[in-house]
Amino acid sequence: MPTVTIRFDGICCHINPPGGSPITVKRRAVLPDIHNHVRYIEVYTNDIDSAANPDFTFTSQYPRFNDSFRHVPIGNVKIELLNITSTTFQVLPSFDQRIPRLRDVEPRFNAVKQALLKPTISASENVSYFDMNVGVLSSGPSEGFRTVFDPPRNWPVRHLGQWAQLDVEVSGTAPMLRVTDLQSGTVRQLVLKDGADLITIGNQTLLDIHGQAGASGHFVHYYDLADPRPANPVPEPKIGLGLGIGCSDSQWP
Repeated sequence: MPTVTIRFDGICCHINPPGGSPITVKRRAVLPDIHNHVRYIEVYTNDIDSAANPDFTFTSQYPRFNDSFRHVPIGNVKIELLNITSTTFQVLPSFDQRIPRLRDVEPRFNAVKQALLKPTISASENVSYFDMNVGVLSSGPSEGFRTVFDPPRNWPVRHLGQWAQLDVEVSGTAPMLRVTDLQSGTVRQLVLKDGADLITIGNQTLLDIHGQAGASGHFVHYYDLADPRPANPVPEPKIGLGLGIGCSDSQWP
């Protein structure tokens, strides 16, 4: 079976639902709405079949990672990969090593908002999300520098992953995504060309998307997902100490 890689890039919290939660998914990737950030679905330019997807308006192509990409902005939506054939779920050690645990970064982050653990998240929460039940979850390659959080807590100084990714087997030769608007319930289906095998679900500034990171302070928005939110000061990656620009995935707990 063909394998498709779903890459999660930018401000995206991978929630491991605690016991007793109303959802039984293995992981829920939550992308909050943040000022000056774009939540998006990105694919290789040559994987887009515009005629088959009249409901999606992609941007012009741009270079990234030495290739050509286009993306479509999304709002408060649920994203699903439809034609999955994988039957098991596995988390590789690289994920736990490189994707910071919010409870270790800030031990006062004891719980996420209950609204983020409902079977369907309300549009009023202003998030996009993707549920995982099968596949292999791992980290992308590590950054070339070590990230330091200040003030330090329990998360060690180490290289963080450039992104997180889920590898899943699919039927057929073309991955299909279902995008459901959380406000209206409108459903759109995104069908890529045969052989497409990389999809990025991201939450970044346009500068980050185009490989020109130039803003800081985004990690602090993860604390808005906590219930209750830890009082300031909270640990942040600082300029000159590591991940002071750009955005990083996280996981909870």
